[in-house]
Amino acid sequence: MEYFIIISVVAFIGGLILHAITSSAVRAPGNVLKSKFASLGTIKGKSFDDIQIIVGAPNAVSTQTDADGNIITVRQWIATSYHVVLLFDENDICLGISSETSV
Repeated sequence: MEYFIIISVVAFIGGLILHAITSSAVRAPGNVLKSKFASLGTIKGKSFDDIQIIVGAPNAVSTQTDADGNIITVRQWIATSYHVVLLFDENDICLGISSETSV
């Protein structure tokens, strides 16, 4: 019986350690991407090229038209645990963050 308790405790502790390591490894790409965006400071008004140099290419790009008929480019950067959506005008100047999710 004592042997079973020792094995159970060791397995439990090992599971906690493995969970912590796995969780950290899974979140790492998102944390790196989030840090890169943070290093940019204020994003609104920056060019797409200036942003892309720091954070890399977006994972998804689409366009939409605003109420005035202007074309807005929607660019998304996605990594495990982090997702940010930026809007750009027709001159590729950032209008701001549309959404940002960090888990």
